[in-house]
Amino acid sequence: MKHRVFWTRFFLAASILTAALIFFFSAQQGPDSSAMSDGITLALAKLLRPGLMELPPAEQLSYLEKLGFIVRKCAHFSEFALLAFNLACWLRLKFLEKPRAFAPPRAWLIATLYAGSDELHQMFVAERAPAVVDVCIDSAGALTGVLVALAGMLIIAKKAKRPSS
Repeated sequence: MKHRVFWTRFFLAASILTAALIFFFSAQQGPDSSAMSDGITLALAKLLRPGLMELPPAEQLSYLEKLGFIVRKCAHFSEFALLAFNLACWLRLKFLEKPRAFAPPRAWLIATLYAGSDELHQMFVAERAPAVVDVCIDSAGALTGVLVALAGMLIIAKKAKRPSS
């Protein structure tokens, strides 16, 4: 029982921290957000394409723009996957005695609604704009996080039902 209380609180705290981190990233003004993305993109580009800096400037720019787009969208996907994973685990532990309170769909819905509110939040941040495609990417990330959590729940449940040898 003590373990359940600990993990329930852990996943609640992880959900809140993840949501706060998402809010923090969305609150960054356009140039600050771009600078962070560009730094990550450049570091990744140097790993993926060692001779990048020897290419003509137009090719470098084209490569960096394409990779930058992928980096930004992967960030959206992964942060909402983490949020939904944490929410699914918290909800499952919180409502363990209520089998009809199916946590994964609720976690996905909460994360997707948060994605929508996150995009609306960006309307009020300098040089940022909301994008419906980002909500779709966030929602797909949330679905992935929920599926990973569900797989983990099924594995744990299967191990718990297995008789000890």
